[in-house]
Amino acid sequence: MLKKSLLLILGISFVCMISFGGSYTAPDYDSINFTLCSDYTAPDYDSINFTLGDNDDCPATDTCTCAGLNEDWEINMTDYCVISIDCDLGTGKLSFVDSGNFTVNATIDTTNMGDPGSGGIIWMKDIGIINVD
Repeated sequence: MLKKSLLLILGISFVCMISFGGSYTAPDYDSINFTLCSDYTAPDYDSINFTLGDNDDCPATDTCTCAGLNEDWEINMTDYCVISIDCDLGTGKLSFVDSGNFTVNATIDTTNMGDPGSGGIIWMKDIGIINVD
């Protein structure tokens, strides 16, 4: 049984102390693997929180959040996103995959926008604007 904390050394100079709220029973092998997803950004403080669970996969990427300035934003229409915060993609492309819908209730600025396809619907609300310049 692993108690209260586990010292984990990652790479050459990164040391991480992981504390458990209670007790954790390790699986029947000697190592525990942690995966940082490729889209993970560490917060502006000195600790990173890991959640241990039964699923080894990283959580699904949130396609409803603006990708940011000069980044491509691919929206999965099956997420049924409702965009209520303005988004400036700059030179980034706004594109869509899968069937479903996407609701715009804010301003989105981009220089390139893809077709939502035959199974995709873009709903424009009263204050919804997509500027493609």
